[in-house]
Amino acid sequence: MAWLDGIRRFADRLAEEPLTFHWLRKVPEANYRATKARIRAVRDALGRPHALDLGCGTGEYSRLFEPDRYLGVDVHAGYLAFAERRNPQHRYLCGDARLWPGTGTPFDLVLVNGVLHHLDDDSARAFLQAAHGHLAPGGTLLVIEDVELPAPTLGTRIVHLLDHGDHIRDAGRWQELVSAVAPIARSETYTSGICPYHLMLCGKPA
Repeated sequence: MAWLDGIRRFADRLAEEPLTFHWLRKVPEANYRATKARIRAVRDALGRPHALDLGCGTGEYSRLFEPDRYLGVDVHAGYLAFAERRNPQHRYLCGDARLWPGTGTPFDLVLVNGVLHHLDDDSARAFLQAAHGHLAPGGTLLVIEDVELPAPTLGTRIVHLLDHGDHIRDAGRWQELVSAVAPIARSETYTSGICPYHLMLCGKPA
């Protein structure tokens, strides 16, 4: 319907402003508490990992990692400027993760969070292959994405309607996509605020 398209275009324009985007997701996701708890658990299981946050956006998860053991990469320069103001001790680079050559040093943990639902299958596979390529042997790839549920709540439907991404998949399609690049050791669907997510934890052979 035309009015829905108009609302979504308006939401897309709002999302281009880093501060607006930051709060548009932070509020319905209850400050990302459920997601942050899961990332912390993976981090703690790895000890003090050198972490690469691909598609880091406004740097919401940067503070979960020590500044000298974290690098965030995103294609949106405005989001990165916002992240740098909020987290001046952390390091960020602007670039397309599918083309970014890396630092020359592999990472213990690569985080891909809320990126792939913006990409079609071919682009998402290319992103995942690039992410996996930056892992050290024995490293961990953590993928977290918006998930399509069989019977979503009204709040979920509204958030997904207004979301900037056009490729929110169900859990089965997410697992098929990710497992084509790296074996999935563990997966779960959970809710952060009113937003459902699917988490997939993958490893790279030592």
